Amino acid sequence: MKRSKEQKEAHQEHAKALLDMGLRKADVAATLQRKYALSRATSYRDVDEADISREGEDHRIEADPTPEITLEDREPLMRMTKQLLIDAFEKGNVQDYARLVREYERLARMGGLSQKF
Repeated sequence: MKRSKEQKEAHQEHAKALLDMGLRKADVAATLQRKYALSRATSYRDVDEADISREGEDHRIEADPTPEITLEDREPLMRMTKQLLIDAFEKGNVQDYARLVREYERLARMGGLSQKF
């Protein structure tokens, strides 16, 4: 079923908000794909169009493919990741769960702390 123009704009606005938070394009596309049941190609197209639109609003803005995570970001990201881990586990989404475990471990190592779930 084809999306309405309003749905497409809403999806791209969501993508803009996530890109503004410094998330990678691939993560934003995966989020759109899961949340709105979009194809992979459509979600990437929406992210690219959202990024172009953001640049049009302010030419200094461009999605950073590898945003820098600081120690200030670490704790909130660990809490968010833990919640996403729980959601992925409850939905039986093994692929997302495995990816989130790796991300959680990476965040835990960033602060030099042991990994605690």
